[in-house]
Order: sequence, then C-alpha cells, then structure tokens
Amino acid sequence: MKSILALIFSAAIAATALSATDALAAKFTAKLSLDVQKGNPKEVAAENFAEAVRQRTKGDVDIKIYPNSLLGGEADAAQGIRLGSVQMGVLTSSVLSSWVPQVQVLDLPFLVTSDAQAVAINGPLTEQLAPKFEEQGFHLLGFSVNGARNLMSTFPIDKPDDVKGKKMRVIQSPLFVATWKAVGANPVPIPAPEIYNALQTGVADYFDNTASNYLTFKFYEVAPYYTKIDYIYAFGTWVVADNWWNKLPDDYKAIVTEEAVKAQKELPALQEKADSAALAETESKGAKIKTIEDKAPWIALMEPVQKEFAAKIPDADALIKIIQNTK
Repeated sequence: MKSILALIFSAAIAATALSATDALAAKFTAKLSLDVQKGNPKEVAAENFAEAVRQRTKGDVDIKIYPNSLLGGEADAAQGIRLGSVQMGVLTSSVLSSWVPQVQVLDLPFLVTSDAQAVAINGPLTEQLAPKFEEQGFHLLGFSVNGARNLMSTFPIDKPDDVKGKKMRVIQSPLFVATWKAVGANPVPIPAPEIYNALQTGVADYFDNTASNYLTFKFYEVAPYYTKIDYIYAFGTWVVADNWWNKLPDDYKAIVTEEAVKAQKELPALQEKADSAALAETESKGAKIKTIEDKAPWIALMEPVQKEFAAKIPDADALIKIIQNTK
C-alpha cells in the first residue's frame, strides 16, 4: 500500500514539475475568458485555436481557456482585457458596445440573413472596425457566429398576428424592446436566470434564444414550441488586450491571427452540429420544432426599427453596406 502511495505521490510531483516546466517554457501566456461551459462549440473552437497556436509557436505562446465565466461576467472580462488582467476573450458583441458602439449594427433585425453571410462578413467587418477597437485598448481578431436567435414559446407561432398582445421576455435593450413592440407583442425585460420561472408562471409567454440553450436550460419544459426564424444572429467578438498583443513578435502575431480566423470559420459547423443534436433531443422530449418559411411579414414590421436604430449608431451606413454587399 505504501509503495502504491509513493508511486502516486511521485507521479503527482512529476506532473506538477512538468506543468511548471511548461509554464516556464512559454514566453507569452494569456488567459482567454468565455461565458460558456466546457464542451460548448465556442469553448471547443477556442481550445482548438489555443492548441494550434501552441503547436505552431513551439510552446512560446500558451493560451489558457477559462470557460463558464471563471474570470467574471462578459462585461468584467472586457474591463479586464482593457486593464491587462485578462489577455483575451470571445465576448458577445453587444457587451462591447459601451466602448465600440458600432457593433450594435449586428443586433439590427434581419440585417444578416443567412449562415453563409454571417461567416463571410467577418473579414470586411474586422478590417473596418479594428481601428475603433484599438482606440479602446482592444486588438480585434475577428467575429464568429454563435448561432441565430429563435423563438421559444408556450403557444404555436407562424405569423406576426400570433404574437400580438403576448408577453415576450426580451434582453434589457431598447432595440429589442422596440423590435417586438413593432410586431405587436408586449416586451418585458427579464434577467436571464429568471426566464424559466417567468414562462412557468405566465409572467412571459415567449422569448428568443439559441438552440443549444433550449436544451441545456430545459426551456422546452415550459416553452414546448420552438420556432426557427433566425431574425438576429448572435456574434462573438474575439478581442485581445492591446498591451499583451504589442509584446508579441510579428511572426507570432501572424500565427495567432491565422489560427483565430481558422477557428472562426470552423465554429458554425460545430454550432450547427450541436444545435441539431440539441433540437433532436428536445423533440424526443415533446418539443414541437418548426421553421417560418415566409419571413416577409416579419421583415416588413421590423424594418422601420432597423432604420430607426441604425440612425443612432456611428458609421452604421458604411457597416450596413458592407454587410448587405457580402453574401
């Protein structure tokens, strides 16, 4: 027994020593913050990115992934990146609008209309917005698609009339409130942790979210109707602390950029696979899944909101033109 314990103790010491050696070997270390749990497509893409960078720099650049908001919420992580206590993050775009208001353009309804377009706009959008991020202490590595926002409800939805007068849980954003008022619904801002209870008690009749969350948080139990409308695409913004980025040699900057773009391109396929599996599982548990084929009535009602809020966003015309001209 003692010899077994001795072996285990020796192995633990060796592992610790190896870990310390690895840490010492890295010339540049970074903490990357994520709000999602381990195994989420965004976390998998980030791990693939970190490993590719580690391999290509022969261990000189070591990026550690911190999922599940271990480094704080997204707003905290953004502040940490600006201050240098956190070096990287893949953050929801709207979180960064306090510093770079131009990213609000990504929340305009029905501006991005397909998965392919959502991926294709990454390059031109990054090029256009990188200087704005730099002014605020961020280096922008690009955008990735986190999935589309779809409807989850206690009742079936097909056309705008179906939601008239219904209570919709929305994120605490004037844009989202105005969007659903325009359709005739009664928007109610409710914090995310309270969604399940709000649906269960009738405080809300429906809300929007992504497919993977429909399963993970068991929303199908209280909102058995899932309606695919893809009216707003959720984007992750890959940002790096400027003060860390500026220390990297140019060849390492090129590697980090190339691998980030590669991960961003791979993420939609990972997300699609996870979403399909999630919806299939909720369907097996009784959820009813459908796709809105005719989006024209929805687009017509939301278009004035798109124009109203675009007028308040800096550089919106140029950014909208980039998005609309990229297919």
